Amino acid sequence: LTTTSVILANEELKGRIIGKEGRNIHTFEEKTGVDLDMDSSPGEIIISSFDPIRREVAKIALEKLVADGRIQPARIEEIVEKTKSELDNMMYKAGDDLCHKVGAYNIPKELVQMLGRFKYRFSYGQNMIEHTLEETKIGIALAHELKANVDLVRLGCLFHDIGKVVTEDEGTHI
Repeated sequence: LTTTSVILANEELKGRIIGKEGRNIHTFEEKTGVDLDMDSSPGEIIISSFDPIRREVAKIALEKLVADGRIQPARIEEIVEKTKSELDNMMYKAGDDLCHKVGAYNIPKELVQMLGRFKYRFSYGQNMIEHTLEETKIGIALAHELKANVDLVRLGCLFHDIGKVVTEDEGTHI
C-alpha cells in the first residue's frame, strides 16, 4: 500500500489546497515528503508515498488544515510540524506498550521509538506490532520449554525486525 486518501467536503477545497501559483501544495509536499494527486478522483485527494509514516503525517495534517480553513504556507508548516510531533508521541507510546506487553523493561528510549514505527508498518499483510507480539510470545514459550535464557530470547524476538524501521526506506532484517 503506497497511497492514502482524504475525502473533501467539496471540490472547491482543492483550489485552496493548491493555492496561488501552486505555493500551498508545493509547501505541503515539500514539508511532508509526499505527492498529492488532486485529479484522480472527484471529492478526494490521493496521498502517495512509500513511507507509511509520511503518508500518515500528511493525511492528519491535511485533514487539520481543511478543518481549520487557514491554508497558507506558514500555517501548513506549523500544522505539519505539530502533526509530526504528535505522531512521534503516538509511536513512542505504541513502542512502550509493545515492550510492556512482552515484559521488556528499561529499553533505551531511542529503541522504544523505533519499535513504535511498527504501528505503521505491515509485513505480508500483518501489522508489525501484532506480528512482534505474537512471535515474541511464541519465542518466550519455547525458551521456557527448552530451558533457554528467556530474557535473551525475549529481546531477540522483540528486535528481530528492527532493521525494517531503522531508516525511512523500507529496510530488511539486516
